[in-house]
Amino acid sequence: MNTVRALAAALLSKGVISPGCYSILTGVALVLLGIGLASVSLTADPAAGVVGLVFFLAGLWQLERGLRSEFRRR
Repeated sequence: MNTVRALAAALLSKGVISPGCYSILTGVALVLLGIGLASVSLTADPAAGVVGLVFFLAGLWQLERGLRSEFRRR
């Protein structure tokens, strides 16, 4: 967690974050949300697994877009 915090602080201290970094951060948040929703039991909410899968896939797509944008830029 300290590594993530240090990386986020370094990115935010530079001022404006590139669109690729926004995509990467959004992708990480969506992947974590998808994993969290997918872990909900079927008896509590039957649709949570499907919604979690959609968020997970959208997060992977955002991560791919962000990484591709960042590596193309460098």
